[in-house]
Amino acid sequence: MNSHFARVALLCLAAVIAAPLYAADQPDKDEWLKGRLFGPELILKHQSKLKLSEQQRDAIGAELKRVQAQAAESDWTLMSEASGLQELIDKYPVDGKAVMNGVDRIFAAENRKKRLYVEMLVNIKNLLTAEQVAYLKSVSEQK
Repeated sequence: MNSHFARVALLCLAAVIAAPLYAADQPDKDEWLKGRLFGPELILKHQSKLKLSEQQRDAIGAELKRVQAQAAESDWTLMSEASGLQELIDKYPVDGKAVMNGVDRIFAAENRKKRLYVEMLVNIKNLLTAEQVAYLKSVSEQK
């Protein structure tokens, strides 16, 4: 019993030590977007300063609705794929090839969702004027 406890404690200690080391090597995953593309929440927060036209506001709203619908579809696919992957992993022996195919399908679904988000940000930026983009860039650099 004591050796089991010692192994668990050692594993926990290793994880605590390794996590900050790993995190220190990882740049902010969205840093490349900062000040270049702007989320709808930032635009809404500054909408009075941006003086969005009615057309811009409507187009941004339509873009959000489009993305929300497609994101919901991606979420459904992810849940379905994850459920299937859990069933494969629960089997013994585990079919490694089938599991890795399932992992690939999950990663593909996650990537579709991330791509959809970046596409939305690009589309929203293209709806803004140069002055609005400059303003948003200035406020996002302040953070």
